[in-house]
Amino acid sequence: MMMQCVRQAFPSCLEQEAKALDQVMSQLRQTHAATHRLIEVRVGEEKLVFPYRIYHQGYEGAFGHLTETQSILYSCLLTRHHDGHVRQRQLKRILSVHEPWIVPFVFQLTGEYVIEILETVEAHLPKFDPALYSRFTRDNPAYFQTTQARMTSYWDCYYRRLYKHPSDYVGFRVFCKRPANTPS
Repeated sequence: MMMQCVRQAFPSCLEQEAKALDQVMSQLRQTHAATHRLIEVRVGEEKLVFPYRIYHQGYEGAFGHLTETQSILYSCLLTRHHDGHVRQRQLKRILSVHEPWIVPFVFQLTGEYVIEILETVEAHLPKFDPALYSRFTRDNPAYFQTTQARMTSYWDCYYRRLYKHPSDYVGFRVFCKRPANTPS
């Protein structure tokens, strides 16, 4: 089941790299995707599907067996890890990569509750390629709105007492500073 998840998470031009990554992950036999909940987005002309959460132990040993591209793919998948610390570390690894297929993994994290992840995204916003993020949000308006609503809901549930005004909360700042020409 993981092979299908790995292949569907990335564009067809990366199929060979995704296959090789899956083989390494299969050898570890400690990866499980929460397949009951998948994220579907469009990147260019392709539909990508990746798991909402991955339950994976002993992941760090895999990096030594991967090419640079496979390592980036792996880091993307690990942004879906069940541990927020792992998600944040892997986010930092992919933020400097300017490829359209990175965007959904970064963007998904903007709708989550771990404030340190949102702060990491905000700190790197000036380095984002506006064209990549603008196109992604234009191609995925419902996903954009759902992610923004999720961020707002987490603020309301967990952070409203600390950040009385939405402009004080990092999640709202991230969505307000989004690249030009993205949905409001």
